[in-house]
Amino acid sequence: MAGGGLLITGGLVVDPAAGRADRMELLLHDGTIAQIGAPGTIDRAGAAVHDATDRLVLPGFVNTHTHGHANLMKGVADRWTLEASLTNGPWLGGARDPDTMYLSTLLGAADMVSKGCTACFDLVYEFPRPTAAGFAAVARAYADVGMRAVLAPMIADRSLFHAVPGLLAALPPELRDTVGRFALGGGDETIAAVESIMAERSKLPEGISVAIAPTIPHHCSEHFLRQCVDIADRYNLRIHMHIAESRLQVLAAHKLYGASPVEYLDRLGVLRPGFVAAHAIWLDDKDLDLLATANAGVAHVPASNLRLGSGIAQIRPMLDRGITVGLATDGANSSDALNMLLATRLASYLSRAFASPRNRWLTAAEAVRLATRGGADLLGLPRGGRIEQGAIADFVFLDLNNIDFVPLTDPINQIVTCADSACVTDVMVNGRFVMQDRRIGPINMADLRERVRGAVERLRTTITDARALAARLEPQVVAFAESLLGEPMGIERLIASSCG
Repeated sequence: MAGGGLLITGGLVVDPAAGRADRMELLLHDGTIAQIGAPGTIDRAGAAVHDATDRLVLPGFVNTHTHGHANLMKGVADRWTLEASLTNGPWLGGARDPDTMYLSTLLGAADMVSKGCTACFDLVYEFPRPTAAGFAAVARAYADVGMRAVLAPMIADRSLFHAVPGLLAALPPELRDTVGRFALGGGDETIAAVESIMAERSKLPEGISVAIAPTIPHHCSEHFLRQCVDIADRYNLRIHMHIAESRLQVLAAHKLYGASPVEYLDRLGVLRPGFVAAHAIWLDDKDLDLLATANAGVAHVPASNLRLGSGIAQIRPMLDRGITVGLATDGANSSDALNMLLATRLASYLSRAFASPRNRWLTAAEAVRLATRGGADLLGLPRGGRIEQGAIADFVFLDLNNIDFVPLTDPINQIVTCADSACVTDVMVNGRFVMQDRRIGPINMADLRERVRGAVERLRTTITDARALAARLEPQVVAFAESLLGEPMGIERLIASSCG
């Protein structure tokens, strides 16, 4: 790049805050937007020029909740509920050495970038506990592709079977002892492992930062949660948790704590600015008020919520309260396409699933803001997701010659209702192209496919026993969850069937 920076000319630039798309020029310096102006108004002396004619330019999409460990297990699930997915978790994310974790994350990062995503919040899972080497491998994968990422060790000290009241007792006798294979080990050992990761955080590549993710409230003892909060306080970390993702999770919280998951976390002092509640489906008005008062945020994960039959989150009441909401894909085992354009479309459409006036539906501009600025705020990128002077230069370029934009009637509306990943031509992070002309930096896709094929073949042998055990447990877990469907909740986030 020339000493005068990089001038992006000719593009139709989308400003999510204003909800407009205008022909503008963007002058970039040191990874930020130095100047914005109408065509021909910016002095280009000394600047390199990138011609974005026939391109729609908008801030890069920000994926606020994913799991890099799941990318080698794309397409494994059919008609899985959340509880079925959790039952299969040990083989989905287990038996991973650092090289395999690197490859899995690299695959996901390439997938996201190819679809216009520039940053993500990855809840990094290793079974039975995280390692500094595995965490470093994940960080290196994102850096090699060129994405920004906030990485959070996803941890717990209770397995599904010890977390959900009554589940262990509901298993057939021959399976109860076998469930011990899912033991997570002592919580203190897991906390020590996280501390070892924190000790190495200064060595992380540029653009990679750390958070902490105690996975689900009732999968963590109170002592363990307090240890996680202590780590967050000492290292100034964001806290990211799965909150009220399924009906069973809320029922379990009421049985254990006499309160909703959000009320319980508020009681413990876990809610705070920088807290991210992923999914947040089965919440009532009191829960939303608590999140708003705490200045906590929500990662809305519409594709996964539908894929797992978890329910439909209500977003408008969150926005009414000033809660910051971002969009997310989840991991490739529960939302197999890591596609933020799809997440944006589903968020828009699902806002219309409830019996409410149409002025309560998300507008196209709001949906794009959630996918960009909302997500950046949840990741702690206060200058991200914006088209303004001083904002970080993370962009996605969409092809206006693609049939999705022919005719070009309303660019923002067409991003939400028409565009798919075939429209994405270029992606820029920190003022540098990480994908140009649909080629991702140093990634050789043929080589990557072969490496992935080999890794999946190796995993088949190492996960055989764990997968077979999960296959025996899964119908028992699902039957237990379904037996509780009649228990009263006071809220409903599933569409009732009107016929047999």
